[in-house]
Amino acid sequence: MTHSSSLSFQAFADNDWAEDPDDRRSVGSYCVYLGSRLISWSCKQRSTVARSSTEVEYKALANAAAE
Repeated sequence: MTHSSSLSFQAFADNDWAEDPDDRRSVGSYCVYLGSRLISWSCKQRSTVARSSTEVEYKALANAAAE
């Protein structure tokens, strides 16, 4: 282990809007890093159909921020 006087906290989010051609639901994912270490991640298909890619991106950011 190394000692660092400053740690960065980063979150990344992404979605594939209407990825599934059968039901048009999106796949959303996010990952959260503390320094260089991954501390949380999620990837799942949405339970509802989004009206736009903007709506899907907003939901991904909200989920990452909540985590």
